[in-house]
Amino acid sequence: MLFLLLVVLLSGCNSIKKSVSNYYLSLMGESQTWNLTGYEVVITPESFKAGNGTLHVKNGNKSIVDFFYFETHVVINDKDLVVHTGGVSSTGMDIEEELTGAIESGAYLNEDGTPITLNEINNIYMIVDWRGKSESAKERIDLYIKPNKEQTFLD
Repeated sequence: MLFLLLVVLLSGCNSIKKSVSNYYLSLMGESQTWNLTGYEVVITPESFKAGNGTLHVKNGNKSIVDFFYFETHVVINDKDLVVHTGGVSSTGMDIEEELTGAIESGAYLNEDGTPITLNEINNIYMIVDWRGKSESAKERIDLYIKPNKEQTFLD
């Protein structure tokens, strides 16, 4: 009888726990002109962080410009959001290497009002835009494309 009471009491301690997922992505990519390395995205139920990457002009070419700008996009459930931007403007600036810096925000919520998971992210990409006296360009760097169900361990 005492054993049965102990089992009943202890089984009441096993409350149903919600699974909490934290995601860390270390991303890299390239376009015709740029290599992006070390770009991080951290997704938790409480926050969204992105950044700490370095953009390098390919082949070590120096590029003198007057304007440089980037924006990182995250496509969540087919909705495209700009989550991180940065830029500088100055006459005759060398942009051989540019640091992205980092941002932190609250969690992004899905249509149900719950924090997003990695499974809800379709795509992550960066647009890099620069202008100088002799050149002007805008390029896309793909960083993450949601894998097919057969290609991933994700739910």
